[in-house]
Amino acid sequence: MSRIKFKRISAMIAAVAAAVLMLSACTEIRLAGPMSSKTLLTINNESCSVAEAIFRLMEVRDYYKADEDDMFWYRAIGDITFDEYIKESVKDEMLKITSSVLMSDEMALYITEEEQNQIISDATAAYTDLSDHYDLAKYDITLDTAIDLYTKQAYYDKVFNKLSENINLEISEADTKVIEVNYVEIPVSVSINEAEDFRKEVKNGTSFQTACERYGWEPVLNRVLMKGMMPESFEYIAYALTDGELSEIVETTECLYVIQCIEDYMISESVANNNQVMSAARKALFDEHYSKFAEGVLLRFNDSAWEKISVPEL
Repeated sequence: MSRIKFKRISAMIAAVAAAVLMLSACTEIRLAGPMSSKTLLTINNESCSVAEAIFRLMEVRDYYKADEDDMFWYRAIGDITFDEYIKESVKDEMLKITSSVLMSDEMALYITEEEQNQIISDATAAYTDLSDHYDLAKYDITLDTAIDLYTKQAYYDKVFNKLSENINLEISEADTKVIEVNYVEIPVSVSINEAEDFRKEVKNGTSFQTACERYGWEPVLNRVLMKGMMPESFEYIAYALTDGELSEIVETTECLYVIQCIEDYMISESVANNNQVMSAARKALFDEHYSKFAEGVLLRFNDSAWEKISVPEL
């Protein structure tokens, strides 16, 4: 599987858990007459073919091929099978990328000749790859099918990136840095003086764990933290500490804390968290605009054709 294809499928699968078919949920669906058996859905004057959706399902199945066994696609994901779960995700994706063609027109976003050439190249590579494993002609899948699908995906990427282009300015490094600490929750029944004695022992060289054991307290050691995992009063102090530094006593209504910083900035973890927070913020912003766009559009979906598709039988 090509790197581009792997990234695209991985991103789609990662987003599935949060997808709830927003277009269907946020707008009244008005059916308007019969549909061609080859058309999966239409949104206003834009359409997506059954063949395009099957092509994407084949890409997803190809992604999981090494893990397949007789029951792989029938294992439960909540109340549905994995086959149904993947179909729901691809259905959601087809709705979003088809909508993005219309959204891109409203936003005056267009595909350049250079971008179109890259789309054709990527689609051709994917088509060639899948043709080695699947009977594409059986599902009326041609190279144009792959190009149409990848073109819609390109419009989605353009809309997504345009809507979220300033999100980097709104998320600071301080909001996403990851730290490692030792800490102990001291019962509020313990006096401040006793807590201070504990703190002095650690400050004078006794290990955090040993000092906790002497006082009969259970320490939390080598805890990796991101913002939002602990009370605000805890985080305010913990995130201000530097490597090896011991906090003053942090008083809350529930307990007293003493915090020891092990690492004040875990580089790889902080970068990964920044990317995750950024991705979630970008998705939320896109979904907000997408939800507004969805209000009042004319959507038709070919349930009959869709229900006949089974991922493990492709």
